[in-house]
Amino acid sequence: MALLELFNFIHFIGLAFGLGGATIASVISAKAEKDKDVSSAFMKIMPSVSKLIMFGLILLIISGVAIAFLVTWPINQTNLIIKHVLVVLIVVIGIMINFKSKKMMKLTHRKDEKVYLNFVKMKKQIKILSIINLILWYGVTLLSAFV
Repeated sequence: MALLELFNFIHFIGLAFGLGGATIASVISAKAEKDKDVSSAFMKIMPSVSKLIMFGLILLIISGVAIAFLVTWPINQTNLIIKHVLVVLIVVIGIMINFKSKKMMKLTHRKDEKVYLNFVKMKKQIKILSIINLILWYGVTLLSAFV
């Protein structure tokens, strides 16, 4: 039983890191669009925030698998499956954001108009994917209360 409580605690820590990191990234991103100083700081701190989110996801996945083996009471399987699907979507979208961010960073060094249009397009895509990811994180949090 103590092992279950430990993994449950780790699960909540992972959820806090992931949800907190996604929320921080979203808030700072919104501010960065309006303020150049925040924008340059955003580019410097975003790798750390991304690592926090990834660490949270890793904790969630590891502890979630352990909890599944340790729980002895009935679990709402439908909510659990939905929650797992949302976590997979978070991972997939996170990979897409990472890939597009790296590609976008390579474009910042080039100055022609076509490159600028691609940069703006990718920036919009990343913003939309980030909003979707944030909504998914809150969905996972909500489902965690009911599983």
